[in-house]
Amino acid sequence: LRPLINVLRSIYGQLKQVYFALFGSAVECNICHYKADRLNSDAWHLYCICPKCGSGVRQRLLYASLSLHRELNMEKLIRGKRVLHFAPEGILTNLIKDQASTYETADFLTEGYAYDRIDHNIDISDMKEIGSGSFDCVIACDVLEHVPDHMKGIREMHRILADGGYCVLTVPQKDNLAITYEDLSITDPKEREKVFGQFDHLRIYGNDFVDMLEQSGFKVTVVNEGDFDMDLARKYVLFPPVLSTHPLATNYRKVFFGRKV
Repeated sequence: LRPLINVLRSIYGQLKQVYFALFGSAVECNICHYKADRLNSDAWHLYCICPKCGSGVRQRLLYASLSLHRELNMEKLIRGKRVLHFAPEGILTNLIKDQASTYETADFLTEGYAYDRIDHNIDISDMKEIGSGSFDCVIACDVLEHVPDHMKGIREMHRILADGGYCVLTVPQKDNLAITYEDLSITDPKEREKVFGQFDHLRIYGNDFVDMLEQSGFKVTVVNEGDFDMDLARKYVLFPPVLSTHPLATNYRKVFFGRKV
């Protein structure tokens, strides 16, 4: 009975996509082009998760930047470039690597984390195996909050980038927090979750993240949903349609583009 139910669900899902393709949909994932009246929810936000590819706001906002932004787009940052991608999300990997001249992946694999293929098992704050100026673009989405010495990580990204190269970053940010809060003495996973929002986070970022990047030698451009047509931002769900009431939720996602100067 269960296999039959699964087949019927699949057929129903396909028919819904045909219907939305013909008559339009309220929302659409700009990564996998799943169409619906609304997306799925997770523990943090309502109606923000694509049920097909699993993308959240930060992935869709990043891809909207690369595909639609007039300046910080795929042509300028990725096409024909040497790209290093930390903690690579599968839903973005193929879209990026097909455009790059070389595409390499990296992460610091600790217990509980695994990927099918990683080129560099390295700490982003200690990349001595990578020479200075080796890459044109470094992508690290929601990575730095896991790194004990995140400022050294930012400086290392600056070092391995060629002149004029870009880092592309996202970080979790508490609403209206001016100064990043961290406490490395907190080691208990439950306490970290309570204070920072996740058991393996070491800090919660504030609005001073731009200052951190600039102090490390980057010229920073911040992209959010306001950089796009509002109807398009709503359709692609580039911001939460319902703001979370959780005190540590990142309701206002941003993508930080830092150019090495």
